[in-house]
Amino acid sequence: MRFVRVSLFSLLAGTSAFGAAAGCQNDEPEGSLGASGSAGTGRAGTGSIITTPDGGGGEGAGPGTEPDSCGELVGLEQCGGTKKEAKLNTINVLLVIDKSGSMTDQPTGFSSDKWSALKSALGSVLTNVNERVHVGLLLYPFSTERAIPLEDCGTDCCTVPDGEAAVVVNVATGSESVPAINAQLADTSPGGGTPTAEALARAYDYFETGAGATLDGSRYVLLATDGGPNCNETLSCDEERCTPNLDGQCEGANCCEEAGEFCVDDAGVTTEITKLSAAGIPTFVIGIPGTEKYSDYLDAFAIAGGVPRTGSSRDYYAVSAGQGVQGLVDVFTDITTDLVRSCEIELTEKPPSLMSVNVAVDCKVVSQANATDGSGWEFDQEVDPTKVILHGPVCDDLQANGATRVDVVYGCPTIR
Repeated sequence: MRFVRVSLFSLLAGTSAFGAAAGCQNDEPEGSLGASGSAGTGRAGTGSIITTPDGGGGEGAGPGTEPDSCGELVGLEQCGGTKKEAKLNTINVLLVIDKSGSMTDQPTGFSSDKWSALKSALGSVLTNVNERVHVGLLLYPFSTERAIPLEDCGTDCCTVPDGEAAVVVNVATGSESVPAINAQLADTSPGGGTPTAEALARAYDYFETGAGATLDGSRYVLLATDGGPNCNETLSCDEERCTPNLDGQCEGANCCEEAGEFCVDDAGVTTEITKLSAAGIPTFVIGIPGTEKYSDYLDAFAIAGGVPRTGSSRDYYAVSAGQGVQGLVDVFTDITTDLVRSCEIELTEKPPSLMSVNVAVDCKVVSQANATDGSGWEFDQEVDPTKVILHGPVCDDLQANGATRVDVVYGCPTIR
């Protein structure tokens, strides 16, 4: 998170996706299927899917949203009637990547500097992203007019472009966006400070009022940073909240005494992540080596984002120097797999008949829970259910290994 001014000083196996396939129809009303991930946990579900009488996807289907059909759902082969296809509900992930000057540092244990390690990890992961995962890229700080120098960045130190210019690669299908992301990363060098709050504000604008507002499917931000957020000139702080002091770059008592832009802007970041979360856009937080002194802040960011890491002493996805590039790859893989690990799947629409609902994990129908061993699924409540809950071995496997899709199907008699 090096932030240099002349006056002061000379940071998917991604095959995880939310899909949906429609079941067959008997004499039940025209069905719908799907469930949405909870913004509170961000770990579940398929999106709202509407089947149409002609068997096509619901309104809004278009290029890149054709159904990734199961062929047939194992267990519903004898349902009868006409099998319906449905529009695929896609995972949309905007990568918000810190390219501050400190990304040129090489931590002990890394075979390269942090920027090269990040590019290598993303290149490895994004190569495996298929058409069901849409990704885009926002870099910060970033200028559309010139490269931000590593030293003496001047007025460009905290630059984040206004409007849609901030998103250098729009969220799109992997085949379209991944080559562009890799090319952009290859052509970009680190430099500048860490205007994380401003970058997240642009991510919010992109998803709410910009090109990302028309995207179908679930929306996520993946924030990767290597230091403490700063670049808010309205702040003042002592040396305990001054990023140059915390990073060991300050020879004086308080390098923020006359330069508030160096103060930790945790409140600004939390505000922007909370806005994203309230809009149904969870934020994953990855801390690259260099963030250790800011761990408490990153934990708070991860909790505000609604998708804190589980099974770890930290709430954010911390990558240690000793883990190197593989540590980054593992974290990106964990996040994409984690998107479909919840055993609670929210229903986007009321089932037309509670006797004609089925749940399928990776295209295999799961029996409704029974009193013998408690395996399978059940509604959260007997009247007007809002979600289905998986139990027993199917839940254990989902949480341990993830899944590429979880479908809730209306219109076929429930398999028990």
